[in-house]
Amino acid sequence: MTTTKRPMEGVRILDLAGISGANGTRLLGALGAEVIVAEPPSGHTMRSWGPFVPGSAAPEGSLWWAYFAQGKKSVVVADLDALRALAATCDVVVEDAGVGVLDEVAASMGPEVIWISVTPFGRTGPRAHWRGSELVGWASSGLLHTFGFPDRPPVMPATPIQFGQHVIALDVALSAQLALRVRRRTGRGQRVDLSLQESLLFVGPETGAPLFLDDLVPRSRPGNRRAVSRPFGLYPCADGFVSVVVLQPAHWRAMAEWIRDVTGEDSLLEEAFFDIAVRWEAAEFVDAMTEAVTMSMSKLDLFIEGQRRNIPITPVNTVADLRSDPHLQAAGFWRTHEVHGTDGVVGPGAPFRVSADWWSFSRAPLLGEHTEAVLGPLRG
Repeated sequence: MTTTKRPMEGVRILDLAGISGANGTRLLGALGAEVIVAEPPSGHTMRSWGPFVPGSAAPEGSLWWAYFAQGKKSVVVADLDALRALAATCDVVVEDAGVGVLDEVAASMGPEVIWISVTPFGRTGPRAHWRGSELVGWASSGLLHTFGFPDRPPVMPATPIQFGQHVIALDVALSAQLALRVRRRTGRGQRVDLSLQESLLFVGPETGAPLFLDDLVPRSRPGNRRAVSRPFGLYPCADGFVSVVVLQPAHWRAMAEWIRDVTGEDSLLEEAFFDIAVRWEAAEFVDAMTEAVTMSMSKLDLFIEGQRRNIPITPVNTVADLRSDPHLQAAGFWRTHEVHGTDGVVGPGAPFRVSADWWSFSRAPLLGEHTEAVLGPLRG
C-alpha cells in the first residue's frame, strides 16, 4: 500500500508571525510542510487569547492556539543567534515584526531562503514604520467606508474573527508557494513584502472598481440592502434573517408569484415591475411585500421553499445552524480535532478536497515541545 505524498512535504517553514500569518502557515502545514513556530520562553502571544479549554489557562489552554497552531512544532528561542541559526535551516520564513526589527537576520540568510514580511502598510513608503491592526486595515483600505447604513457611521464587520488578518494569511500561503516554484527554476529565494492595506484593497471591489473604472466618487453605504434592485439584501424572518437576491426576470416572476400566494397582492406581477429600475423606485413597497413573505416562515423553510421556486434565498446562519447543517454533515466538512486537555473538539476541516489524501491536522504543540529535537542538532 502506497502513501500519497502531500504537496508541501520536504518544505520547512519558520513561523515568526502572529495572527497575520497563522492560518496560511497552518494550511501549508496541513498540506505537508514542516512548520516551526519560534516562541519566547513565555510563549506565543496567541496562547494568551481566550476562550480557553475548560479548566485550563495559558499557555496550553487557548482554543485560538489549538486551532491556528495545528500541525506545527514549538521551539523556544531565547536569542537572535539561535533564531538566525534556525532560520538558516528553513526554506521559508514568515514574520510580522515590523520594518527594521529582523532586517539584520534577514540579510544574513543565504540567497535561497524565502523571506515573507507582513506589515500594516508594506516595507516601503512614508507609512512603512506605522503600526496597524485589524481595524486600521479595514479603514486604510477603504473597505470600512462601504459597511453600514447611509445615515450612520461606518460599521466594522467581522471584528471577532480578524477577517483581514486571515485574508493576508492566505496571501502568505500563496506567495510562499509561488516563491518556492520560482526557486525550483532559478535556485534563488524571494523577499516578499505583504501589506495588510494592499491585501484588503485588492480583494475589495467595492473600493477598487470605482477607482479603476469609474469617477472616484465614494458610494453611499447601502445598509443591509443593496442599491441595485429589489428585493436584494437581508430580510427578517421568524427566527433571524435571510439573504434574498432577485435580479433575473425569472427570479422576479417567481418572487412576485410567491408574494401573491402569501398576501393576495398580485400587482407586482404587472409587466412594469419586471424592470429593475421600477422596482428600485418602488423599493419601500417591494420590501414590505417581501417581508410579508419572509416574516411568515423560518429561515430554513424559506431556504427550502426558495430553492423549490428557483429563487436565490439563503439563511444568515449562526454557528449553531452550521454545526447542525445536514449538508455540511453529509459533505464531511466537520472533523474532530485533537486538542490538549480535551477528548477532541469539532471544528472545520479542509477548505477543499481532492481525490488524493493531502490533508493532515495534528494537534497544536505544547510550549517548547520540539525545542531539543530542532535546535539540538544546530548546537553541534
